[in-house]
Amino acid sequence: MLIREFEQTAYLRYLQGEIPGTLHQYQGQEAVAVGVCSTLRADDWITSTHRPHGHALAKGMDPKLAMAEIYGKASGCLGARGGSMHLGDPQIGMLPSIAIVGGGITLAPGLALGLVRQGTDSVVACFFGDGAVNEGAFHEGVNIAAAMNLPVVFVCENNLYSASTPFAETTRNADVSSRGAAYGIPSERIDGMDVLAVRGAATRAVERARRGEGPTLIECLTYRFVGHSRSDARGYRQKDEEAQWRARDPVKRFPDWLVAHEIASAAEVEDSIARAKAAVAEALSFAQQAPLPDSATAADLAVVYGAPPQPVETAGPLADGPEERLLSIAEALREAIAEEMTANERLLLLGEDIGVPGGWGGAFGVYGGLAEHFGRERVIDTPISEKALLGAAIGAAVTGCPALPDLQYADFVFEAMDEVANEAAKLRAMSNGALTVPIVLRCPVGASQRGAQHSQNPESIFMHIPGLKVLCISDPYTAKGAMRAALQDPDPVLVFEHKLLYGAKRRKESGSIDTRAFVPETEYVLPVGQARVRRRGDDLSILATFTQLYASLDVADELAGDGVSCEVIDPIWLAPFDWEGIMASVGRTRRLIIVHEAPLTGGWGAEVAARVSAEFHGHLLAPVVRLASKDVPMPFAPTLEAAVLPSREEIRAAVQTVLAN
Repeated sequence: MLIREFEQTAYLRYLQGEIPGTLHQYQGQEAVAVGVCSTLRADDWITSTHRPHGHALAKGMDPKLAMAEIYGKASGCLGARGGSMHLGDPQIGMLPSIAIVGGGITLAPGLALGLVRQGTDSVVACFFGDGAVNEGAFHEGVNIAAAMNLPVVFVCENNLYSASTPFAETTRNADVSSRGAAYGIPSERIDGMDVLAVRGAATRAVERARRGEGPTLIECLTYRFVGHSRSDARGYRQKDEEAQWRARDPVKRFPDWLVAHEIASAAEVEDSIARAKAAVAEALSFAQQAPLPDSATAADLAVVYGAPPQPVETAGPLADGPEERLLSIAEALREAIAEEMTANERLLLLGEDIGVPGGWGGAFGVYGGLAEHFGRERVIDTPISEKALLGAAIGAAVTGCPALPDLQYADFVFEAMDEVANEAAKLRAMSNGALTVPIVLRCPVGASQRGAQHSQNPESIFMHIPGLKVLCISDPYTAKGAMRAALQDPDPVLVFEHKLLYGAKRRKESGSIDTRAFVPETEYVLPVGQARVRRRGDDLSILATFTQLYASLDVADELAGDGVSCEVIDPIWLAPFDWEGIMASVGRTRRLIIVHEAPLTGGWGAEVAARVSAEFHGHLLAPVVRLASKDVPMPFAPTLEAAVLPSREEIRAAVQTVLAN
């Protein structure tokens, strides 16, 4: 009754223009939320959907906070940063609801993994609609939960319609529960309009999960009495169909059942209804009178980032050291990860081919020996399921277990863009700062005769997504210190590393570059957002990453004999960016060349060029020059690949052109 009264009140107030945005309401489906959540403890978690009001109230959310949130008031459960589609409260074990269809199905296994790693017997209930079972997230999320034997109860609220399209028209097999067999887990199809049937199935599933016997799939046949959203007039449904389902309304049937079985009297039922109405009336009054959020806080980075970007001093050239401590990037990364895993026993590695005995240690050997040292319960091999892998990492991180997921190649991150861009990047802001998402996603990039789908440099894309931090590693000293910083950071960090820079020796057949450098044996952490001046100079500034950094250093060394003094800077962090250091360099030299392997259009150099040009308008001695790969998919043949990449000759010509102005 509390859920029904809440929804009806919200509906009427929305029609009167008091509630902004839209509403996806729950009338008719109350028995599912109540039946499942009544079996859960306070320390259990739930994930929800764009239709979250019923789940939130059933899990124990204060109706006042829920109503204030959908009103867009500062007193809402998420400070008005979530709204109707993103209700949640970590204090009651509810992740901010995921409005992307199927989004919670990949996060729930991660939440469960984090809870297991912390030694609890807590479980996760994952709510989703029938439309979500046709998403790849359903397959990947259920499969990884089954493969890892995680305590998740997957609850499909099958209300027969995926928005307005009948579910039976979108799949050959409309029996969702039958799909559990494909993953080797028990499943049930039950009457979702009967709260006791739901509670019985949920009890069995929850008890099974607590015993460590893994996930269960429950399909609840139910019906929403309202449209998909408030703009849906339900013209696609038949009146007799609606009448048949309304006759089974759980909010009406269950009170009658209680009285008929002498479990409650009619007076007690009426008293319960009256209390629900009073609670919602109080919630409405609270929401109407609550203050609006302060618009001055709209762009508050402290809500977006657990560690907001701070100005740092640009570092100088790399230091020298003894021969025995000249490490490759791969060796330095391994050392950093091992040190952090020793320091933080909750840190998990998840990925493909990272821990199999006698295996690769990851696609580029970075994790070699870590599984033997730290155990396979922390170095976890996952299915080839990028969405599930990232979702699991995010969920585990939310519970307090930082995670380092590995996708082998940066090209594959697009398989999990929902998890990266819509969830990892936004959960902290959506939760009004209540959650942190400490994950570090390693992304090998770069042309290396592997063709268009294994050679991309997509790092620029992620600069455009607030909530993410972007790190580009081009030398071993940075590899260790910046990786330690990333693994200690409370925010999601994407770490891009060039495939040709991992090794210790130059090999002509692969184009590998000898990047070995001195790496202190002692533990150290480099500041987040710190660029490094790799070579000091006065005539012009060159900003470059990865292989183009080494090409620029070679050109600068060659031109030094002609009296040309080039300052070469490795930005290292694209987000947060060392704007102060870059501006200081260009302010001295008054000339700037930017070189990167990412395509020219939309590359990170475009943003730098725009800001530098605006900052020094009328003071530069020459226009900013950008050198980058041509705007084509990277071809395979070495000759074609070389023709697409910026060359040393182009860098040298650009320097001469800039100096001639």
